[in-house]
Amino acid sequence: MTKLSHIDLNVSDYAKSIRFYDLILLPLGWKRLTCRTDHTTYTDGTMKLCICPTEEKYLAHGFHRKKTGLNHLAFYANSKSELEVFHKDVLQKNDVPTLYEKGPYGDDDYYAVYFEDPDRMKIEVVFSPTYCHADHWTNSFEDNFDPYK
Repeated sequence: MTKLSHIDLNVSDYAKSIRFYDLILLPLGWKRLTCRTDHTTYTDGTMKLCICPTEEKYLAHGFHRKKTGLNHLAFYANSKSELEVFHKDVLQKNDVPTLYEKGPYGDDDYYAVYFEDPDRMKIEVVFSPTYCHADHWTNSFEDNFDPYK
């Protein structure tokens, strides 16, 4: 079975973004593998996240998650309590504002907190023990949408 290998993110302020991703990823158990002038990589042991400085000629248009392309990144928490501690000890302590609610919210199936990186990429930390289990989801087309018609 294949798994996701890596995601590369181009960022507008490279040093600021490294400090931000150190702040949020290291408490979640990720490790920084490399930190070079052209890229910085993190891993959770199964995949990598690579942060790269955006070339000057591509900076003008900026990023918006509602445009075509990547909308957000979601990282797993091991428990609701781990997520609560992350919110308190990382986000609140470092004045990282949350989106939508004042902190983590949801239920036993999906409990999450949302915030943004320095380029306004939405980041989610979620506890959801069954989210990626195929038997958790119904196998039907929403509103009878069939992409093959």
